[in-house]
Amino acid sequence: MQTVIIDSHNEVLLYWIREYCRHKMPLVVVRIDRHHDMFSDCPRLPAKEGRNIFDYFDRMMPAICEYARRRLNEGNFTCPAFHYGILGSLYHFDPRKEKIDAYGRVFGGEFLDAPKTRIRSSFAGGKKIDLIEWDGAITRLRKQNGKLVPAPQSIGIRAFEGDLEESSFPVVIGFDLDGLCTTDERELAKRAIEKRLKRVKSLLECISSPVLACIARSQTPRAYVPADMVDELQKAALCLMERKVPGSLCAADRYHWIHT
Repeated sequence: MQTVIIDSHNEVLLYWIREYCRHKMPLVVVRIDRHHDMFSDCPRLPAKEGRNIFDYFDRMMPAICEYARRRLNEGNFTCPAFHYGILGSLYHFDPRKEKIDAYGRVFGGEFLDAPKTRIRSSFAGGKKIDLIEWDGAITRLRKQNGKLVPAPQSIGIRAFEGDLEESSFPVVIGFDLDGLCTTDERELAKRAIEKRLKRVKSLLECISSPVLACIARSQTPRAYVPADMVDELQKAALCLMERKVPGSLCAADRYHWIHT
């Protein structure tokens, strides 16, 4: 399993696409995060003009990197991942809570009830802009912060474990450090963070063979994690990931840092 450290979580789209192309099948993503990041209204990639999707992504990698970092944001990057078929299901876990929010579920070799998208065209300054949004005609939506997001299915950890046990799809972990502590929780007692780490550990124990883990420090464009705590929280997250990787090398020898 490769472990990647980034800053803003929208940069993870590039790594999702690489794993999608490597395995030639949609991913099951398990996200540990305070926020669901399921907003939409994001620009689409240039039309693939009938090309094979994997060839298209391979040729578009430099543009995809720019797209993920500059044209998406930390709240909407999962929407295009569903739109282009990169994700088949997404399980979101906030360690402050007991339940897991499932956006689609995996059953063996198929996905059920994954949120669907559509293209909405608008005009600005006489220029046509195509935006990806959730398709409310075939996906149940709910309103949050004045925007429409897919309504998840709330499941327990045993149901989550059962889904993954039967899955034949590659599993990717996304760990945003604000899942452990956010800037408005700066005075949070150490024992509260330890409790959250314990819950994350229980979740990770349900994942037998993840192919990628991505840790987001969440410092730009705005800081979601206290800057004076981010290094310590990153070490704690890496320690948990260490238990998912066989071998005796230290975590520092195995993860890849992405500077932005």
